[in-house]
Formats: sequence, structure tokens, C-alpha cells
Amino acid sequence: MTLSNRRQFVKKTAFAAGALYARPTKVLAESLFTGEGPQQNSLAAAAIRKFASAIAGRVITPEATDYESSRRVFNRAFDRRPDLIVRCAGASDIARSLDFARAHNLPLAVRGGGHNRAGLSVCDGGVVIDLGAMNRVQVDADKRVARAQAGALVRDLDRATQRFGLATTSGGCPTVGIAGLTLGGGTGFLMSKCGTACDNLISAKLVTVDGKELEASQNSNPDLFWAIRGGGGNFGVATALAYRLHQVSEVLAGTLTYTNARIPELLEVFANLSERGPDELRLGAAVLPSKQGSAFQVLAFYSGYPRHGIELLRPLRALKPQEDNVRVSSYLDVQSNINPAAPVPHFQTDLILPKLSAPAIATLTTAAHDAPPNARVFIFPCAGAVTRVNVADMAYPWRQPGYELDIMSSWNAAAGKPNAVQWVKTLRDKLRPLARGVYVNQLGETSDELVRAGYGSNYARLVEIKKKYDPTNVLRSNQNIKPG
Repeated sequence: MTLSNRRQFVKKTAFAAGALYARPTKVLAESLFTGEGPQQNSLAAAAIRKFASAIAGRVITPEATDYESSRRVFNRAFDRRPDLIVRCAGASDIARSLDFARAHNLPLAVRGGGHNRAGLSVCDGGVVIDLGAMNRVQVDADKRVARAQAGALVRDLDRATQRFGLATTSGGCPTVGIAGLTLGGGTGFLMSKCGTACDNLISAKLVTVDGKELEASQNSNPDLFWAIRGGGGNFGVATALAYRLHQVSEVLAGTLTYTNARIPELLEVFANLSERGPDELRLGAAVLPSKQGSAFQVLAFYSGYPRHGIELLRPLRALKPQEDNVRVSSYLDVQSNINPAAPVPHFQTDLILPKLSAPAIATLTTAAHDAPPNARVFIFPCAGAVTRVNVADMAYPWRQPGYELDIMSSWNAAAGKPNAVQWVKTLRDKLRPLARGVYVNQLGETSDELVRAGYGSNYARLVEIKKKYDPTNVLRSNQNIKPG
């Protein structure tokens, strides 16, 4: 079936199919084609009707009142229009959606929180498997284990675990989906102390492209468990994840902001503290433009005794920040408020540097002076617990000390896009000779080269596991690992 025929498949039955998500099948049948037009149209309508009648959740088509809001993703640079959005209620809906997309040769995307930087959680002219309604989280406080459905967001996981003074590593934005975060690696404020999100994954349930529901753990399908801890959504659609929890309640956290900043001096202090600090200390830095010139912001997070954290931050406070809101707060408040983010069109890429060398600092300083208004570079150390895992233990490969750089620029109007994108690419290209890889969860584009760079020495094994679980590459709307 060609792309134009695939689009006609749904468009010619769109008016009738638009009612699928809310109307009884019997009533719907009376409103569908009654014989007029080509037989293919009736068959298409019948196929959609049959599919929707078997779905326990909802099927949303372009005529549904909530279609526009349902298709939107966090990165508003992407404006894709799927033919069907399946708001799944469970594993059987996922299996049926996979089967339907394969049977009709339709593009397929999987959406958790919709934060994929490259817009890959939605597709044009195909089927979106939407996990958003599958968001329950259960906590066994005695065993320190959380079991979450794959559509849960960071805020869902944090709220459930914090009722017991527990937490696990999760993202710094409350609306990020935990499945995509974890399957791609999962960096966050607790990673220096507790490891990445995938380091804390105990087990997961997935529906594979042939419709089977499998458990992946150290004892069940261990090859699949190895692959999903960093290898993304290449091997199946996650339905549930179980996490190891840690005791976390009050923390010392907030931001220190320096305007008209002496960026080289600040970066040197930041790097020194990041590399010598204890596991409880997690710092991030942001280099960004301001009206007063280049600005520098430190995101500080300390999960030990607050007075120890205050002492550790003295070198940064000695540089006299213009704003200092570091204070003792609940972990839940920090996760909800320290890194607020709104959906905007943006372009982002990522690099991992072994160190903040003098050439890297000089390049960042120069770029900050030439940055467009909505640009920024986030710098996060790779230190502590995350570096004490063997690179071959799971797919996520970034275990050596270093720094992850997220380079991003957004725009308010389409006219600002070329300059924003060019600034990001120019800075990336200047830093690339100093880098050793990329983190796949923060890439606003994809290519074979980037995917290989994202997995390093683990790439070859991931290809073999992809061959086993998705040999025809059905799940390819991701940072795609292609079967050999």
C-alpha cells in the first residue's frame, strides 16, 4: 500500500470513523458507507470499525473534538497528523494496535509523555499508540518497590513514592513520561547517588511486535532486559515498569544565578566541585544569554544533611550570585518546580565530553556571546553511582566520568527558526572533536551516525537483540537501531 493509498484508507472513512471513540458500534455501523462508491472504501470503513470495536480504550480520529490536543507533543516544532490515535487501556489494546498497523502497512509511533525531542512520539498518516491513560503507580513501601504503568509521568511516580518518603531517579520535568525516560537511560537529580532510572529498573512488561506480552528482568528474557535499559523503544511497547526505591525526603536545592557572568571562572569552579563532591551532591549548569550579557545558572541539589550541603556550596556563593534561592525543600517540590518547562518549538542536540577542558570552556564562552535570545546550554556531570556500573552491564553506555551537554534554542515565530537551529548546530560542530558520544534521550534529530554514537561499544549487541524481537523494524519511530 503506497503512502497516498494509506492516507486515503483513513481519510475516505474519516467522517464515520471520527465517532468511533464515543459511539456504540451498532449505531456506528448504520452511519458508515452503505454501498456507494468503490468497494475498497467500505472495506476500509469495516476494518476501522472492527478494530475500534475490539479496543477497550478509545480510538481518536481527525474528526474527534480532542484530536488536536491529543496529537500535540512537547516540541511544538513538530506538527504531525496521525490518522488514528489509540488511547490504550491495557496490553491487549497495544497488541491489537500493533497488529492493525502492520496489517495495513501504516506508520506507527508510541507516545508516553510526548516529550521526545525529535517529535518521534507522533507520526503523519499512521497510528499512534498512546499510553497516557495507563498511568497507575503502586508502591510497596516495605520492599521499597514502585510498580508503574508505562503511561505514568514523572509527577505521577514522584507523588506516589513521596507519600512514603521514597523516590527513584526520574527526570527533572514533571510531565516527562517515565517509560521513554527510563528506556533511554534516565538521568536526573538522584543519579549521582542512586544511578540512572534504568539502573533502578527491576523488571518491565512489554508487548512485542508479534503481540506477545513478555516480562523482562534478570531472570526472565535477560537479553531483552539488557537491551531496554538504555536501548529505547526499539524492542517492544512497555506496559509496566518496576523500580527500586530509595529513602529521600527533604533536600537542599535551588538555583544560583549570575548575570553578566564570568563564564570561564564559574565553569572552572563548577567542574571542580562536581568532580570532587560526594554522591549526594548533584549540580547542573546553564549557560544562557541575558539582557546584561551572558548569564550562568547553577542548579544545586544535595540529598544529605543540609548543613553539609551549605558548606559544599560556599565556593559558588563566594562568586556572588545575583539570585540565590537554594533552600531546604521537599524532594517533591524540587522535582515540580526547579526546572519548569513549557511546550515550545525548539531544536536540541547533545554531546558527552570527557571533561570541561580549556578549549571546551572557551568555545562555550564565545557561543554564549553570540547566542539567540532563547538559547541555552545545560551541563550535567556524569559522576558518582552512575560511573560504578560496568559499561557492558546494560545498553546505557555512559559510565565514565564526564559531562553531558544539552544544547538547545527555541523560537517564538517561524522566522526565528533558521537562526536558532544554526546556532545549535554550529556550537555542536565546534565541540564535537572534544566529545565521545551522545545521549539519545536529548537528540532533536536522528541518523544512523547519531544512534551509533549514542550506544558506543554496546551497539553491535543491540542490533542482534533487535533482530530477535523486531526483525522487520516495525518499531522505528525512535532513535532507531536497525536489524542487521
